[in-house]
Order: sequence, then C-alpha cells, then structure tokens
Amino acid sequence: MRILTIIGTPHKGNTRAITDLFLKEFEDTNNLFDEIVLPNDFQEFCYGCANCILNGEEKCPHFHLVNPIIERIEKADLIIIATPVFVMSCSSGLKALLDHLAYIWLVHRPKESMFKKVGFIITSAGGSGVKDTVRLIKNNMFYWGVPTIYHYGVTTMKMGGN
Repeated sequence: MRILTIIGTPHKGNTRAITDLFLKEFEDTNNLFDEIVLPNDFQEFCYGCANCILNGEEKCPHFHLVNPIIERIEKADLIIIATPVFVMSCSSGLKALLDHLAYIWLVHRPKESMFKKVGFIITSAGGSGVKDTVRLIKNNMFYWGVPTIYHYGVTTMKMGGN
C-alpha cells in the first residue's frame, strides 16, 4: 500500500506525535511511505483566478508546483491529512494547498483515480476547533471523490507533542 501523509506544519507537536504513532503501525509491512510537509514543500497562495477550473489545471500560475503534488496524491492508496488547529481551522499551508486542489472537485473535473482511495484526517488543538477543522478537510476529500474518510481529532490541554 502507498501511504501519503500531508502534514500542515513542520512543527513537531501533538499532531505530529499522533501521526507518527499511527504510521508506526504500518512500519513492519511492505508499505511505501511518502510525505509532504507544508509550507516547506508548497508555499504558494491561490490567486482565485479560476484558470484551473475554467481553462484546465495546466493554466494555473502554480501548475508546475501543484502538479507534482497531485501526482503523489494519485499514486497513494491512503491519504493522511494531518494538521494542528490554527485559529479554528487548518494551518495556512494546508489551506493554501486545498485551495489549489479545488479544480479536482467532482463538480469541476473529477479524477476517477480518487474513487478508490481511503482518507484519514488527524488533527489536534490546545483548545477548540477540532470539529470544524475535520469538517473542512473531510468536505474537501469528499469532493475530491474519496469514498471512505476516517478521522481522529483530539483536544489537549498541553502543547508540545506530549
């Protein structure tokens, strides 16, 4: 199985610790692992020009940066999206990527390769916002065409990966 983890921050806190614990369960098998860390691996904000939707994804000003990520997503069997809650939502790096991926939504340009994938959302917060963050990511994955989406969200009282 190919497992792609998209993690919304390079910070090694609670979300990273939970993600690592989950991935550890797959280590002793023949799985292939890939990871995208945001914003390190993608730093562009969507302009909202809608070129990707109206004229094709190759017309996006950031196509050369987005397309390699799409290729990695398409190769994955399991897509893990992990993000801490930042101000009641996902990290800005993850939001920027999600904005760029709107063109693959079912109503715009569905990708049949997405119909057999499994999604898993991991999020944590030092307060509130877990449900809203899970809902945001789950809606995106649903509109990508991912039929099975699980989630694990936790609210902690302590920050720092403990």
